[in-house]
Amino acid sequence: MKQIIKFYQFLGKYKGRMAVFLLVGSIGMALETIRPYWLKEILDATGSGDREKTLVFFGLFGVSVVIANWINSLSYYLGDKVLIPLSREIRETVFEKIMELDFAYHVDKNTGSLISAFRRGDGSVYSIFDSIHHELFRVVVSLVITLWFLFSASAEMGWLMIVVFVVNLAIIWWLVKMNLGARKEFNDSEDAVAGVIADGMINYETVKFFAAERKERRRLSEKFDVWSVKFWRFANSFRVMDIVISSCAGGGMLVILWLAIEKVGKGFEVNDLVMISGFILGFYWQFFNLFFRIRDIAKNLTDMEKYFGILDNETQVKDPKKEAKLGKVRGEIRLENIGFKYPKNRDKILDGINLVIKPGEKIAFVGRSGAGKTTLTKLLLRFYDPSAGVVKLDGVDIRKIKKSTLRSYVGVVPQEPIMFNNTIKFNLAYGNDGAEMAEIEEAARKANILEFVDHLPDGWETQVGERGIKLSGGQKQRLAIARALLAKPKILIFDEATSNLDSESEKKIQAALEEAGKDRTVIIIAHRFSTIREVDRIVVLSTGAIAEMGKHDELIEMKGIYAKLWELQAKGKAVDEMIV
Repeated sequence: MKQIIKFYQFLGKYKGRMAVFLLVGSIGMALETIRPYWLKEILDATGSGDREKTLVFFGLFGVSVVIANWINSLSYYLGDKVLIPLSREIRETVFEKIMELDFAYHVDKNTGSLISAFRRGDGSVYSIFDSIHHELFRVVVSLVITLWFLFSASAEMGWLMIVVFVVNLAIIWWLVKMNLGARKEFNDSEDAVAGVIADGMINYETVKFFAAERKERRRLSEKFDVWSVKFWRFANSFRVMDIVISSCAGGGMLVILWLAIEKVGKGFEVNDLVMISGFILGFYWQFFNLFFRIRDIAKNLTDMEKYFGILDNETQVKDPKKEAKLGKVRGEIRLENIGFKYPKNRDKILDGINLVIKPGEKIAFVGRSGAGKTTLTKLLLRFYDPSAGVVKLDGVDIRKIKKSTLRSYVGVVPQEPIMFNNTIKFNLAYGNDGAEMAEIEEAARKANILEFVDHLPDGWETQVGERGIKLSGGQKQRLAIARALLAKPKILIFDEATSNLDSESEKKIQAALEEAGKDRTVIIIAHRFSTIREVDRIVVLSTGAIAEMGKHDELIEMKGIYAKLWELQAKGKAVDEMIV
C-alpha cells in the first residue's frame, strides 16, 4: 500500500492528462463491451423484417468493431503521454536520492544489488501503470456495462454475477498475498546473483591475477543453487493460482449461462439468450485479465518496494535549514575537541583532537594506517559529522553550511582516484563545467599530464574506460590533481596524492603543488615523507590523538614517533611496520 501511495503521489502531477486518457479508454471499452446488445437488436430487427432498424444497429455494431480499435490505440497513446514523463521523473528522483545519501550509505551498499533493484523497480512502474489504468480500468468498465444489461434482463443473474465476481476477487487476493512472500524471497536471491556478477566484473583484474575464473564460477553457482529453489517455489505458485481461478470463474459463468437457458420460453427469447451469452462469455475472459493484472500488480509492488525504499533512506548528515553566510573564504580550519567513531563501530577513531590550521598554511598528517588521517578529511567535507566537538571554517561551524557550498571550497585528490567512463576532458573538467580549454590545458600542464594527453590519438576525447581502467595509476592520480586544481578551491586536500608516481613525476608534481598552494590552505596526507619536508607543520597522529606536531627538522630532533618513522622509511621499510 505504501508503494501505491508513493506511486500516485508522482502520478498526481499529471491529473489533466490522466482524466483525458481514462475518458477515452472508457469510451473504447464501452464500445467493445456493448457488442452483444447490438447483436441482439440486429437479430430482433431481422426477425421482424425491419430492414431500416437492422441497418442502424448493424452500423452501430460496425462502429463498435472498427472505431473501438482506433479509440483504444488513441488511449494507449494518451497513456504513454503520462507514463513516459512519469517514469523519467521517478528514475531521476531515485537517482538523485542515491547521489544525495550519506557516504556511509554508499560504503555499505552492494552496487550489483542496487542496480538490480533499480532495473526491476523501473520496470514495475511501467507494468503497474499498464495493469491498473489500461487493464483493471477496462475490467471495471466492462463489469459495469455487463451488470447493467444483466440486471435489465434479470435481477437474479445480475446479483449472481456480483457474487461470482466478489468470490473470485477474494480468492485472487488470498492467493496473491501468499505469492508475495515467494516473490520477495526470489528477489533477494536474484539480487545475490547480481551482486556476485557485478563483483566479479568490477574486480576482474584480481580474478585474472589469481587465475580464479573457476572460483568465481563456483561462487556464482552457489548463489544459483538458492536462486533455483526460490524460482521454482515462485513459479509453481502461479500454476496453482491458474487452476483455482479458472475453475471458480468458469463455474460461476456456467451457472449464470444455465440460468439464462432455463429462462428461455419463460419471458426470455432466444435473442435474449444470445445477448446474455455474449456478455457472459466476453466477461469470462475479463476474470482471467483481472487475475493476471492483480497478480502482476502484486509482483511489481514487491519489485517497487526496494525501488521506492531508496527514497525512504534518511540522510544523516543534513543541511542546515538556514545557511550561515561566510563571505569571502579565507581557509582557516579549527578542530575543537573532535571525537569520532564510525556508525555501528564501538571503537573511537578520533578522540580529543584540537587543531587550528591557519589560512594559507600547508599542513601534513602522518601516522600508521587507521590513525585517523583520512577520517579527519571526511569530517571536514561532512561525509560524516563528528561524534563530539566542532569543525569550523573561518570561525563558522560547518554544520551551518550547506554541504554543496562547503565542498565547493575544497578540492580533493584521493589516494585511489576513480574516473567516469567518459573522456579525459570530461573527467578533468568535472568540477568546473564552465572552464575554458586554456584553463583545462593549464591545469593539465601543472599536473604533468598535458604531454601525455597531447600524444594520444584522440587527445582530450580519449575514453578512459570504466573507473579509468585504461589509465595507469600514476596517470589517474595526475588527472585527479589537474581536476582538483581546475576547480580553484580555497582548500586543497592531497590524500597520498603522489604515492603512484615515479620520482621524476613526483618532483614536477611537488613544484605544481607549491604553485597551487599559493593563497590556499593545503592539507596533505602522506606515507612518503619526502613529499612533506617543506610543509609549515607536520601533525603526527597515533591511536586517534595528536602525538607530535612541528616542522620536519623539529620532529627529527624530538626523536619521537616521527623520527622513528622517518628512519624506517629511509631504510626502505613501510611506515605501517612501525607500531605507534
